[in-house]
Amino acid sequence: MLNYYYWYSIITSLILFLYILPFSYFNSKLDISLVILILISIILALILGFNNRNKFYFKLYDYKEEKHEYLPLILIIILSIFEFVYTNDIPLFSVTINQLNSYQEFESIPFLHVFISMLSLYYSVKYVHKAISCQKKRKKNLTAYIIINTLMLMYNMRSFLMISLFIAINLLIAKIRLNSKIKFKYVCFSFVFLLILLYFFGGYGNMRQGYDWNDNSYIRKLGMYYDWPFFIPEQYMWSYSYITSPLANLNYNVANEKNIIDYSKYLFVFFPESISKRLPGYDTRSQCKLIRSYFNVSTGYCNSYSNGGLFGVIIFWLIIMFFPLFFLQYNSVVYKSNNYMIWLSIHGSCIAFMFFNNMFAYGGTSPALWMATFLLINKIRFVMKGKNRYDISNITNL
Repeated sequence: MLNYYYWYSIITSLILFLYILPFSYFNSKLDISLVILILISIILALILGFNNRNKFYFKLYDYKEEKHEYLPLILIIILSIFEFVYTNDIPLFSVTINQLNSYQEFESIPFLHVFISMLSLYYSVKYVHKAISCQKKRKKNLTAYIIINTLMLMYNMRSFLMISLFIAINLLIAKIRLNSKIKFKYVCFSFVFLLILLYFFGGYGNMRQGYDWNDNSYIRKLGMYYDWPFFIPEQYMWSYSYITSPLANLNYNVANEKNIIDYSKYLFVFFPESISKRLPGYDTRSQCKLIRSYFNVSTGYCNSYSNGGLFGVIIFWLIIMFFPLFFLQYNSVVYKSNNYMIWLSIHGSCIAFMFFNNMFAYGGTSPALWMATFLLINKIRFVMKGKNRYDISNITNL
């Protein structure tokens, strides 16, 4: 399922539904203006998805012999090992053994780390796209994909792994749907698998904090759970908090912060974090406020609200939703590029997960998206070169 407009609607609707369930006192009553805005965004995303549904289809990788197709993998391995040695730290071990709070405590090498993240996401998508598309070198490409994700797991970048798996599953489903429909039993199997995965996620969360697998007292306190249903294992508290706390933080700002529009600070929401933090005028005081520091994500719209109010949220949403239409209008041109599926996958994950964080500024996705966008623009320029610039009727016939 590559239609990211549909994904936005599905994920946003699910979060809204889970939020209104009376499970956690961390989630206060939603501001009515925010509810209206969310519902309108869901409806508009569905309309955009339906109107452009014929443009979201799977493209088989056009396999050509590449002399150095696994050189990026070797580079990622070397740079990652260098960073681990230089910092004298492997975040996954630090978190599980020394029980540090999170990946954020890892003192990475700033620009090098962003470069590694960019290469890792871009090429993990490229290798898995190759593997799903054709038999040729399938084992090598799957191995390359697994190695990259294992390295990112060593960084304790759980979000990277989640995004990477989300993209791989979407590509796999899209490939299967080329020849047949998805059977209902596979949908049920996927749902059960997800429930099992989230259960283990909760158990691991307990153990990472130094508690037993079934000791959920820590997350019960953090999430303010007093009316948790007895028939649902308490390990799911972790997933529930991670899914709904971003909306809780956004709602907290809308209900309690009266913001003045500041366009100079508002522009920072469109820059990758690795860049914006180093630009003059960047001020953490103008960032989204958190209910509690331990739940530190606040949807991709909170900083837009902090510097632009609800109007700022609307503008930001419109830009990120309508920007991809620029490429979709050149669909027949960019479709010739192997980078199209990479761009479509990364951009789709950014929109799908916008209710957790500003994925267009997040260091794990933003640089890779910019790289894929740059390559697509070059593809359009290359294909259009020599064409009659005043006759665009030929674009669809390329």
